[in-house]
Amino acid sequence: MYIFKKPKPLGKTKKRSKENLRLLNMLNQYITDTSAVPVSILTRFWADQAAAITYKEIRQLIEDEEISKEDLENWSKDYSSFVVDTLEPMWIEAIVAGQLSNAILDEARNNGFEFDATDVGIRNWIKDRGSKFVTNAVEEQKKAIQRLTMKAIREELTPNELARVIRPCIGLTERQAQANLKYYNHIKEQMRKEHPRMKEENVVRRARDKALKYAEKQHRYRAETIAQTELAEAYNAGAHQGIKQAQERGYIGRVKKVWVTARQDNVCKYCETVEGVSKEMDEYFDVGKCGMVLIPPAHPRCRCVVKYVEVKE
Repeated sequence: MYIFKKPKPLGKTKKRSKENLRLLNMLNQYITDTSAVPVSILTRFWADQAAAITYKEIRQLIEDEEISKEDLENWSKDYSSFVVDTLEPMWIEAIVAGQLSNAILDEARNNGFEFDATDVGIRNWIKDRGSKFVTNAVEEQKKAIQRLTMKAIREELTPNELARVIRPCIGLTERQAQANLKYYNHIKEQMRKEHPRMKEENVVRRARDKALKYAEKQHRYRAETIAQTELAEAYNAGAHQGIKQAQERGYIGRVKKVWVTARQDNVCKYCETVEGVSKEMDEYFDVGKCGMVLIPPAHPRCRCVVKYVEVKE
C-alpha cells in the first residue's frame, strides 16, 4: 500500500489560470495545515503495534514461516479501530472543506443550497474507503514481514536476531522493510571491516540501533504519505459530492470536470498527460500507469485537483 516511485520533475513551467491556482492552493494549504495530527497518530499507532507483539510470537512466526490467523485478525481489528477513531473524522472534515472549493456552487449557496455531509453518497464513500484501507494495510504488513522473514532466513540470521530486526519494521511497506534489512546488514559489514576486533554481539547491537533510527524515519515518511493521500482523497471526494448534491436538488445543471495538475515544478509525467482534459461527471480519466481515475489523487502524494465547469445548454 502506498508505494509509488515519483517520476522526475518536468522542466518547463506553464502559466496557471487564477482559478486553477486558487484550487491548487486551497488543497495544498489544507493538507499542510491538517496533516501533522494524523502523521503523529500513525507513528504512535505502529509503535504500539510493535510493542504488542512479543519476541516469543515473532520466533514462532519464524518457525512456522507464515503469519498466524490470529495475528491477521488482530491487525485487522487494529486498523479498523484506526479508521473509525482517526480516519473517518479526518475524512469528513476534508470532505466538507473540499466542497467549499467549488466556486460554481456560490450562487447555489446564495439560493439556499446546503451541503449534507451525511448524504448516502458520502456514507458509501467512507465505508468503501475504510474497507479498502484496512484490507490493503493488513496485506501490506503481512507481505512485508513474510518477505523480511524469508530473506533473513536465507541470510542465516539467528531467530533472536531476526526477531529484533522484524519488530521495528512493523507498519512498514514490503519495500521499506527490505531496505531496512539491507541497511542493517550493510552496517554490520561496515562495522566488521572498520573494527575487526569488536565482539560480534556489539556489532549486532550497533547495527540494530542504527536500523531502528532508520525505521523511525521510514515510519514518518510512510505516515506522511498516507496522511497527505487520504486528505487529498477526501478533499477531492467532497468537491465531487458537493456538485452531485447540487445537481440532484436542481441547483445546477450539467457540469464537466477538468483535470488540473499541481504546479509543474513537481508534477509527475502521468498526471501531466491529463492536464486540461475535460470529462463528464461520471467519466474516468486515463492517467497512464496510474490507471483509470474518477477524480484525483491518481497516486500517493498526488496534489492534483479538478475544476468543475457548468455547461450552458
